[in-house]
Amino acid sequence: MIPGMPQAISAARFVVSFDQMAPSYFSELSGITSEVEPTEYIAADARTGAIVHTKQFGKTKPPTVTLKRGVDGTAHLLAWHTMVIAGNPGARMTGTLELQNASGQPQATFRLINAWPSKIEVGNLKAGMSEIVLETVTFTCEEVLPI
Repeated sequence: MIPGMPQAISAARFVVSFDQMAPSYFSELSGITSEVEPTEYIAADARTGAIVHTKQFGKTKPPTVTLKRGVDGTAHLLAWHTMVIAGNPGARMTGTLELQNASGQPQATFRLINAWPSKIEVGNLKAGMSEIVLETVTFTCEEVLPI
């Protein structure tokens, strides 16, 4: 470790907490995604008549956070997702994503503004295998801010 140099973050678990809900623990953060689509702009230069191609900022996509965990028998995330399917405006909640080390100490925290579970997926399974059943949850947010 070099004094004064930023250190890479490592995490042993990921905890998502939202108001009115028990915290959810995850073993994998697949990604926090923020995207702006590039838009091609074509114009003719007024002086020379040359065609100019440029890329401009286009449509922004809402940020997403994708997490994975072993299915633990709790159904609160699925119940929340059902509220989303029903179009319930109360399904948007603000909460936190905390990256914790093996001792449970926070390494980084993000605020998830007006988040909702847009996708829940239960992993591929084969009969007779001893693999853990994985649940993948994608949260769509208005903003994801580091705290």
